[in-house]
Amino acid sequence: MLRAIIVLAVIIVALVRGGSLLNLVALRVRAIPLVLAGFAIQLLIFTPFTGKALVPIATAPLYMLSMGLLVIWVVLNRQLPGILLIGAGVVMNTLAIAANGGLMPVDPDAAAYAGRLAGYDDAAIDNNSLASAEGVRLWLLTDIFPVPAGIPFANVFSLGDILLTTGIAVLCYQSIRARPTGEAVDVPGSPDAGQANRSAPAPSARLPEPTRTSVVDRN
Repeated sequence: MLRAIIVLAVIIVALVRGGSLLNLVALRVRAIPLVLAGFAIQLLIFTPFTGKALVPIATAPLYMLSMGLLVIWVVLNRQLPGILLIGAGVVMNTLAIAANGGLMPVDPDAAAYAGRLAGYDDAAIDNNSLASAEGVRLWLLTDIFPVPAGIPFANVFSLGDILLTTGIAVLCYQSIRARPTGEAVDVPGSPDAGQANRSAPAPSARLPEPTRTSVVDRN
């Protein structure tokens, strides 16, 4: 939730600075069904209404499948602003999850600092995360960055989460603030100021042609 609030704040800033949501709507995004399918799979195995997976037997393979779909989507949309940060975040999280049996390890001390440790069950599992500091692989890519419990929606995040959120914020801000193609900007005092007005040729003023007088030879 905290990450969504950050992105929403960035969108508001972009709008205040003269951007338009129409620019975001008009953004050319490829393979949208891949993203929808990835999120649908995660919603199937990790519902926000319960702390347990709906499909406990195939949770890890399905989770990796959903992350794989997101990676493919990033590759297909590599032309978008902020996509490199988004891609790096998705890949980092995917590697951490794959290296730890299909769950994202969370540092117990960090979870306690964020006030989230009580949300884990007897098996130290909460949805797609595992509160454990033993045998963790790729520790630097796991959830080790806590937000203090006093801050609303405090949680523990990974380096991939930080890059992913930053990339989405960049994507939204630059897309909303983008100027429509072909729109000219007239900056006062610049050498190109008024160039659009000067580019059109002015109507030429034609002088009246001299009247030709015929001379008759009377001789």
